Amino acid sequence: MALRILSVMMVVVVLGACGKLPRPFEGAGREGDPALLDVPDAQTVKVDIADDLPEGAARHLARAMVRALRASDIAAYSEDPSAGKYVLHPNVIAQLDNSGQAHVDVTWLLYNNQGLAIDSTANTGQISAQSWFAEAPTGPEDSAMNVPPDIARKIEKLSDSGERPESPAAIEFDQLVIAPASWVVAKLSGDRKSMVMAKPLKVALVDFEGAPGDGNEALQRSARAFLLAKGITVDNEIGSQSIVLSASINVAPVAKDNGTPDIDRVSIEWVLLDDSGHELGQMTQNNAVPHGKLDEKWGSVASLAAQAAVDALEGALAQIARDRGLLLRPDK
Repeated sequence: MALRILSVMMVVVVLGACGKLPRPFEGAGREGDPALLDVPDAQTVKVDIADDLPEGAARHLARAMVRALRASDIAAYSEDPSAGKYVLHPNVIAQLDNSGQAHVDVTWLLYNNQGLAIDSTANTGQISAQSWFAEAPTGPEDSAMNVPPDIARKIEKLSDSGERPESPAAIEFDQLVIAPASWVVAKLSGDRKSMVMAKPLKVALVDFEGAPGDGNEALQRSARAFLLAKGITVDNEIGSQSIVLSASINVAPVAKDNGTPDIDRVSIEWVLLDDSGHELGQMTQNNAVPHGKLDEKWGSVASLAAQAAVDALEGALAQIARDRGLLLRPDK
């Protein structure tokens, strides 16, 4: 062991005594195209498969977007469970007419890998009923997107593998995604600092009515506090980013057998509305309190009721924000 340690020490001393060491591999391969040694940083995009569509249409739409993005050197995929640097989510509204055409309205929402919405774009088109109800693609999605797209294409040519959009359905969906795919490419290929994050959802607390005592004000004040505690913006002004939260309160005495009430039944109906007054969701709370307890001050009752309501409605608010391309919470 002593001899082995001594040998290492001698080598270190000898190397340290030398001047600048020759570097026989320095510059090798650089006389040709230096880009051959520069592996690009692929901007991977996970394309979500749309909900509430025929399975074939949902998968054809996702694969069409994947093909369009790959053609522009964006590393995209839809069926691999891996998380991408970005997520592209389609919200689709479709309606069949009497001629057998599906009129499709798609809003594409672009998110980063932290779940923050970056921006959205929308496009419309028509898909034949035959393609709309076509069977889902049966072949596996090309899994070579963990490598830069230009290299993947070279591998594909050598192996003659990869999906070919030959079916009528694939061709129709390819046409549908041309414009939004170009938009995505422009977003991801431009200056990252210029990418404007989506605006935050705002909740307006309006029409808290029906409660005795200070119940209306106490419930509204508590709801505001719990929304703000969750990082959700509260604003009294109603605009395109707004969701209205209202509450209808009813407190009614419940009589005993002798006709004298000993408890009050409390019912609170919480309603979410869009900025034009259309109802988006609701929930109802029912509970009992001693008779007369809420005639003046609601106190902790208002706090408990508002906290439960905000906790229950948070998921609905998140879905509404996602559908509208808004952030549930402002980006910090």
